[in-house]
Amino acid sequence: MSSVHTTAYQRLVATAAGLKVPDAVRQVATAPPQDPQPGQIWRAVWEDTIQLLLITAVGDDDTLRAVPASFERYADPDTLLLSAQATTLEQPLALWWGLEATLPWCVLDRLVSELTSRPPAFTSRTLADAVPGTQWGSGTALSAPTIEYRGVLAGQLAFLASAQWAPHGSGGLNQLFRDHGITVPQLATELKLPPPQALAVWRGQLALTADQAATLAERLDQPASQLLAANPALPPAVVHELNRPLRRKQVKALAAQHDETERDARLRAAYGIYTLAARDDDRTQPSWKARTDRYFELRLGE
Repeated sequence: MSSVHTTAYQRLVATAAGLKVPDAVRQVATAPPQDPQPGQIWRAVWEDTIQLLLITAVGDDDTLRAVPASFERYADPDTLLLSAQATTLEQPLALWWGLEATLPWCVLDRLVSELTSRPPAFTSRTLADAVPGTQWGSGTALSAPTIEYRGVLAGQLAFLASAQWAPHGSGGLNQLFRDHGITVPQLATELKLPPPQALAVWRGQLALTADQAATLAERLDQPASQLLAANPALPPAVVHELNRPLRRKQVKALAAQHDETERDARLRAAYGIYTLAARDDDRTQPSWKARTDRYFELRLGE
């Protein structure tokens, strides 16, 4: 481990050891889950990458703009240093504004804090003007540890920005079944489906669930992931529901239940919700939120 990583870890441990949980932090942590808002500080997690982020803007396409935040006092000229009073964490933070990036909602794991003062529009300048006690990073030549630390942050932001889980869905199930000589009766037998549902799956009008794909994988000598990729495209509203941070806890519980990755658990949930909705008699105005709630109730007993 490099000296930068060792120092960062040691300082984080030392900071955590001396922390008491402020009432404001407790209120934020125990508040009902919500969608991200500018001025909030979130922990982002994707695979093995973990990073604190200040949300600066939220888009309408399940993306957001964010600045990496750290407890480290390394800084470059574009870094805004906040005093302990600037957030509900009651700890000084460094905001690396030069690394601001667009990220998907799905990387957000937990709301941990928020700014105590919020400007009407989030830029480094408006925040510096609105929050007392802020300072800019040094304009002098950067030290080697600072350059290395900044590089680590930049790499983590790039990885988080690339996160995705929802396939486009080729809609090629019907052709796949035809190519392998799978008939509707065979499909009904293999998947233990009533004939009308088997016909809908065979036509590519109804998605395979993760369990059904696993059942067919050996029969067709195809990876289950390839079968899922041949499903019809997921409704954007289903993808949106599973991108929302409030679903992360449910996705984690589903992943633990099936001993699989979070990405696979999201796919399992997405196709399960889609299939559950397709069996509903009332398809005129589907409430994907209600159907998502119902899916997790059935799977997790919530």
